[in-house]
Amino acid sequence: MSRPRLTLIVSNDPSCAEAGTPQAQSSWSKQLDPYRLKVEAPDLWSSYFRARFNSPREVALFCDVSFQTALNWWGAVTSPASHIALLMILTDPDAPAFFHSQMGQAA
Repeated sequence: MSRPRLTLIVSNDPSCAEAGTPQAQSSWSKQLDPYRLKVEAPDLWSSYFRARFNSPREVALFCDVSFQTALNWWGAVTSPASHIALLMILTDPDAPAFFHSQMGQAA
């Protein structure tokens, strides 16, 4: 006797679309280019840190990193690692909206 299996059927076609109605983007993979995001990440983070903090020194103290690391982020030389990104997202309720608006302006 075999176990029952769950089958997921996905349709990307809108169910009630009318002719001439603009369609929303169906997935993030079609909206975001991973390579472009990797290239633009230092600039995005630099914009964020400049909007939230007054100086690289404040960034270094808040994120518990060296001044040189914070200076690299501030100057868009590099972008922070994932644990710093999580720290920012979890401590700043406006961070997701900031990045969403920046990505919208770049598109």
